Amino acid sequence: MDAISAILDAFHLNASVFERARFCGRWALTHAGGEQASFHLVTDGRCWLDRGDGGEPLALDAGDLLVMPRDAPHRLGPAREIGPAREPERRPLAAGGDGPGLMCGYFGFDEGVRNPILDALPDYLLIRADEGAGNRALHALVGLIMAEAGRDAAGTDAMINRLSDALFIEVVRHYAARAEAPGGLLAGLADPVVGRALQALHARPAQPWTLERLAGEAAASRTVLTARFRATLGVAPMTYLFRWRMQLARRWLREGGTVARVAEDCGYATEAGFSKAFSRHFGVGPGAVRRGRAT
Repeated sequence: MDAISAILDAFHLNASVFERARFCGRWALTHAGGEQASFHLVTDGRCWLDRGDGGEPLALDAGDLLVMPRDAPHRLGPAREIGPAREPERRPLAAGGDGPGLMCGYFGFDEGVRNPILDALPDYLLIRADEGAGNRALHALVGLIMAEAGRDAAGTDAMINRLSDALFIEVVRHYAARAEAPGGLLAGLADPVVGRALQALHARPAQPWTLERLAGEAAASRTVLTARFRATLGVAPMTYLFRWRMQLARRWLREGGTVARVAEDCGYATEAGFSKAFSRHFGVGPGAVRRGRAT
């Protein structure tokens, strides 16, 4: 499994759409603070975005996709001058009216907005319709979601949510391919040395890794590997491995894995050594997490 897939699997990507309607009348919505990555897709018409940073509002047109990986403050309205908060008159997307059609949702993860993929993305990621058209996969996904959003058929909500899962993955790919200076995990994956090391760690977390073995996998010296890891990810290779193993351990314990089995799958020779490391990292023992008494 590649690093991006492994991380999405470990953090349980689960997109959900909470709004798909035509917004009519005078309205202004304020969003932020949901502790989830949020997104808005304009299905038709136009609305305006105020990021609250003193800059000029931005027009969002049909097919534009706005993603806020850390649910940054933002306001939406029907005109450049966005007034005080006011609920819109909501109508079905297929209904007539002058207001824009919007589909709004969350890209949910077990840990909220704390994960390496979200950390590598900017606070506001706006993909214009014409930009997305140059990416066939992204363009096709947006088209499918927009078409489904206007339907009222059995399974529509489930279909939109699952398509939104795929949409997040394609947004990450799109950004990684076009960002001039990606940060965090994406910068690490773009570096050939760090990228090889990350793929190895995520593919085989239980292996008894040492810095020397990992450097051999990455085809670099220990010094070069450590320097590049720190430059892109901000931590040493073995620190990254420890944190990744702890994330996997918590997931597997929540799913009912025994402490002994999880310790083995995370590369620990003894259950006692694993329990000590887990408790030091999370502040609770693995048994409490397995029994559902701690998060």
